[in-house]
Amino acid sequence: MDAKEYLKQAKYLDLQIHSKLRQLESLKELLLIAGETDGTVTKIAALQEEINREIDGLADRKQEMLHLIGRLSKTEYRILMELRYLRRWPWEKIEENMHFSRGHLYRVHRCALEEFDRLLKGGNQTDTEAAMA
Repeated sequence: MDAKEYLKQAKYLDLQIHSKLRQLESLKELLLIAGETDGTVTKIAALQEEINREIDGLADRKQEMLHLIGRLSKTEYRILMELRYLRRWPWEKIEENMHFSRGHLYRVHRCALEEFDRLLKGGNQTDTEAAMA
């Protein structure tokens, strides 16, 4: 999996987390409707624990993405990658906020993806760290 495919997963992680949170809300509503019998409470508690574990796993994966982005050598790479993949901003909004032309934005994105790809594939050094060695 390349860097872009990996980072695009953030969108689906967000969707999954929100879906799981909605499931939790539905379970709470069901508990109110069904009443608090021992069997109902036990089953719903077990489902809530399972959903919470799933949410924790999804959040861990997103945190891993954030950690890798944080290891990029340039601040502009880190900002761009976070805005694009974790916050899911459109290019126009990033362009406006970073005060980059579209062409420059795409060049920075390409360089950031290349460096991120090296980090993802196990390269422990960023471009800056490699230059200093």
